[in-house]
Amino acid sequence: MEANGIAQAVLFSCLLMAASVWDLRKRIIPDSICLLIALAGLIDFSPAKLLGILAALPLLIAALYRPGGVGGGDIKLTAAAGIVMGFWGCTVGLMLGLMASLFFYLSAQAIRRFRKLKPQKAAQASLPMAPFLSLGFLAVTILNIGGSIS
Repeated sequence: MEANGIAQAVLFSCLLMAASVWDLRKRIIPDSICLLIALAGLIDFSPAKLLGILAALPLLIAALYRPGGVGGGDIKLTAAAGIVMGFWGCTVGLMLGLMASLFFYLSAQAIRRFRKLKPQKAAQASLPMAPFLSLGFLAVTILNIGGSIS
């Protein structure tokens, strides 16, 4: 990986961590962080990576289909990450992040049942998604999964 790619990966990682902390504390992802992530995509830019914005389309469709489920910040975070990672990298990161959130949710429900606590309904057990999405995006960035495919 060249110097531009390393600088971009470090900045991207720091901004994803900031988005995660913000989402955990305030349940919102500031537009400024999403904008900075998108601008980080300019460090090692290729026009093909702009198609990465389309990786956020499933989240947008889910938000339109079921309002209150997926937040706008999660959609914007994914679109911004797509500019950095390209379509395939972002899509793999999105899938990894969603699988991590599903694993966490199912584990939490299993622990509640094991402790004989009343299981939470899905609406009551909403999770901030930025930490899980960031985990998926970071895994792809570090492992360079889908690296050559924009």
